[in-house]
This record gives sequence, structure tokens and C-alpha cells, in this order.
Amino acid sequence: MKREPSMTDGQGWARALVLFAGLAIGTLPVPGSAEEWLFLPKEPTFQALIGDPREPKNAIVVQTDQDRFEGAVGLTYEFLQWVPGDGTKWGWGLLGCSFIELDALGGNVYPERVSDWHVGTYFSHSSGDLSHRLEYLHVSSHLGDYLFYTTLRFVYTRESFRWTTSWTPSDRIRFYGGMGYWGHIDPVDRPFYMHFGTELYTGSFGFLAGTTARGYFTYDLKVKDEAGGAVNHALQWGLQWKWAKDRSGALRLGLLYYDGNSEYGQFYQTRDAHWGLAVFLDP
Repeated sequence: MKREPSMTDGQGWARALVLFAGLAIGTLPVPGSAEEWLFLPKEPTFQALIGDPREPKNAIVVQTDQDRFEGAVGLTYEFLQWVPGDGTKWGWGLLGCSFIELDALGGNVYPERVSDWHVGTYFSHSSGDLSHRLEYLHVSSHLGDYLFYTTLRFVYTRESFRWTTSWTPSDRIRFYGGMGYWGHIDPVDRPFYMHFGTELYTGSFGFLAGTTARGYFTYDLKVKDEAGGAVNHALQWGLQWKWAKDRSGALRLGLLYYDGNSEYGQFYQTRDAHWGLAVFLDP
């Protein structure tokens, strides 16, 4: 099958670096202004979207109705943060994650079915209840070894720019939304997508050994042009457990439901609906 010409990985990275360099120059401080530069700040400018199945995370998921396991190892690492003294923050960092899925083969054997790799960089900004993130992301997807001779595999690589805006009017509610464009997409398909969601929390309460916890619910929606049009729904109900209320790190225990096209690239045209139990380790 003849492939339409598309941007190469090298060209995509070059264009991204030019764009981000321009944005960085635009955020340089005004001489004489009150400001603070933070190297490796304690918290990122834009908080992670805990309901997004493809946000970098550390997690183990048991798909209860399909006898499959999922794992994710990744993080968002903010290197530099600029606080100009006017109530805003600007940040720059890297993000990356590996997502894998294991399938039952019989006899308590679970070989790898598929693995996806995400790596990128971002600029972020916050002011009051609003925060924003512009990210550049490279994605690749690979079949697990045991499917090589039974499933058609293909080259799946993508590079996108995505803008997300988040509104957090209180510590119990958050809304977010944005859109993205795959500048390089292989196999060639329609490149636009939209992304929306919400996070809802209960009040905090005392838990084991003087720790604190709170309940949470998330809903994440992705609407994509690809594969003839895809609408992906992801829901979570769970418990967020912290050493102290003002600490950023947390252990989350969640019940998941997913309905839509598979988030794994090798199966992006395949319908996927499942329930799951998950453990998350938030930094």
C-alpha cells in the first residue's frame, strides 16, 4: 500500500524545538521585576490529569472482565519554574511513560500483548484558578512478542501538539478541556482530536495512623477524527490516600470503566470496553 508523504520524526522534533524556543524567549523576565526562578520545583505548574488513561503515571490495573493486566511507569518532570511575582507561574519540563498490557495465555501465563511509549516536552502557565499546558508528544506502539505470528502488525508512530486548559475553582472540583493535532501520523489518518474531563473530590478525613484520605471521581472524554471517528469514555471512582493533606504524593485505589476505541496504538481501530481495579502511585 502506498503511503502518503508525512513529516519525518526528525522534522517533527526540529519544528517543536523551534516553537518551544520562541515561547521560552517570550517568557524571559523584564529587567528589574520581582521574580523567582525555581530549579526542580516541588510541584509542577500544571497538575496531572489523574483521569486521563494516557497521562504519565505509575499504575497497575487488573481488567476484571477480560483477564488482562495493565502497567504504566512514567512521570512528568518539571525542570524549571519562573515565578515573576505577579501571581502567575511558568514552567518547563519533560514527560514520558511506558504503557503495557498483558493477556492471559493459560496456566497463569501472561505474555505481553502490546506496549506503547510516550515521550515529550511541555510549557505550562498558571494564574489563579486557571492553568494551561502546551505539550509536544511522540508516541509509538508495538505488538507483544507472542502476537507476532497471529496478529497483523504495522508501524504506528505519531507526534502531536496539544493544548489543555484547566479550571480549579476549589480543591473539590476541576474541569479541563483542549485540543490536539497530530503533525506526523502513521498510519495516515485524520489528525485532529479534542479532550475534556472533570475531577470531583470529597472533603478530607482522618485515616490510618494519622494519615488523611478523600474520595474522588473522574470522567475523561476524548473525541478523535481517526478511525472514522472515535469517542472514548474513561471513568474512575476511588480513594486518594496521603500522608498529610498538604503533601503532593498520594496512593490511589480506584475502580475503572473504559468504553471506546483502544488507547493502545496497535489496536486503535478496535473497540474496547472493560472494568478494572487499579493502584496508582502519584508523585
